[in-house]
Amino acid sequence: MNCAAVLESVALDRWEDQTAVTSHLAVCPQCRMRVASSEALGRHLRDPLIWEEPPDELADRVVATVAGEAVAKDRRPRWWVFGVAAALALVVAIGLTMSNQPDWTVALAPAPQAPGAAATVSGWNMEHGTKMMVEVSGLEHSGSDAYYEMWLTAPDGRHVSAGTFRMSGRFEMMAGVRRTDYPRLWITLEPADNDPSPYPHMVLDMAEA
Repeated sequence: MNCAAVLESVALDRWEDQTAVTSHLAVCPQCRMRVASSEALGRHLRDPLIWEEPPDELADRVVATVAGEAVAKDRRPRWWVFGVAAALALVVAIGLTMSNQPDWTVALAPAPQAPGAAATVSGWNMEHGTKMMVEVSGLEHSGSDAYYEMWLTAPDGRHVSAGTFRMSGRFEMMAGVRRTDYPRLWITLEPADNDPSPYPHMVLDMAEA
């Protein structure tokens, strides 16, 4: 299932193929971020009040309003308007999700120094480099005298840093190079020194590396 179909299933509470939905959510951090909002929107859409039929005189009132006539007899909420708005919001949310899909996703495997760690890297190929969303779990806080660093490495051994962090979490990172030229992704635990090169203490690396 693609992201749009998964979010639609979540929003409309259609779990006929629950295995496919849960399997997709397990590997797609973008969809996991939108589960709560999709469920809330789905509950709103299932409220029968939002689908109340408009009154018969609605057309006359619209015409009167456009003509500049005062319409003040009935100020009750038009619940059907909110229903249409909610449905449109669902369409827009799914459309934004589809347009924001990463160009690639890579899982990083733990090194012996961090056996309980895991990471997923979702990347976008930009004109000026590579944008990444990194979701890390199982890494302890690095402490004040160290930090974790994300690297992209070329086949000839050149390294480019994409950024640093101190604990597990979700981070947006940017590298000023294309991943097609620097395909390897890996994370090290770096001492807080003045050495710009990768430290040998690797904690996560590409599974296929």
